[in-house]
Amino acid sequence: MARAAALEEVTPWPGLMGATVVEISLLIPCWHAELTIGGALDSVEAQQVLPEHVGVEVVVVVDGRQEDRQAICRWIESKGSRRRWAITVVCLTQNCGAGGARKAGYIYCSVAFLAFLDDDDDDVWQPRKLALQWGWHQANPERIASGHGYNTIPKGHDVSFTRLLVGGYRPHNSTVMIRRALWPYEPEPFRFSEDWLMLAMVAKMQPLGMLPYDLASRSAAAPPPLADRYSLSRQRLKLRLGSIRAIGFLIRRGELNLIWLPPLLAWNLLLAVRRWLLDCWGAARSGAA
Repeated sequence: MARAAALEEVTPWPGLMGATVVEISLLIPCWHAELTIGGALDSVEAQQVLPEHVGVEVVVVVDGRQEDRQAICRWIESKGSRRRWAITVVCLTQNCGAGGARKAGYIYCSVAFLAFLDDDDDDVWQPRKLALQWGWHQANPERIASGHGYNTIPKGHDVSFTRLLVGGYRPHNSTVMIRRALWPYEPEPFRFSEDWLMLAMVAKMQPLGMLPYDLASRSAAAPPPLADRYSLSRQRLKLRLGSIRAIGFLIRRGELNLIWLPPLLAWNLLLAVRRWLLDCWGAARSGAA
């Protein structure tokens, strides 16, 4: 079961150069992010081409580490009167994982659109990310959710429930924006593959629209994923087991027929073995070098 988040403190700072109407809530979980949270927040502050009346509220959830909290406070102090958007810092007394942190912070997200930026994965945005994605949602008011590229430009413009199940293109969580009025759920609170489960719940209602842009990436200040001891990329087996668990949740929630379980279990186990073999091969090559 997901661990319940225990709040320690919630501290709001008002926006100093913001717009008249806040349209977008941004949810950022932080875990061992003291080296990269400043760059993540800088990438949000640096957003360009949004209409002048459209503002952003930022909710940062400190997932149980005082070092992360201190880094955020230093960033806020360094910006002074130049800080653009309102920011709320939610501090948890214990580590709950990215899903639990998002779940705890979600109640402080109050406006029409929800976006994600995963600083526990050391991510940053390109300057036109919000303008392009918010503009797409204005042109497509019937669409629930959208994503875009992460170090690549997507080939397709929709991601269906079936594509997610069989391992097709999966939008990175830091590319996702959701129109909350059409979405009857909340972020999933689980520690592994909670983002996949959230996208699957959305895609069961309606395919995710994919924008043909590359608007997010891993921070240049972050170590390579396999050299980062806190990166989820080092926990591939747990991620794959989390995907299997998420399939079980879909079945329990009535979103997936039980007949899918055997082939999906076999497929995910095959992918886990393939990933393990590739990692072993990569480690052997690194050792030989």
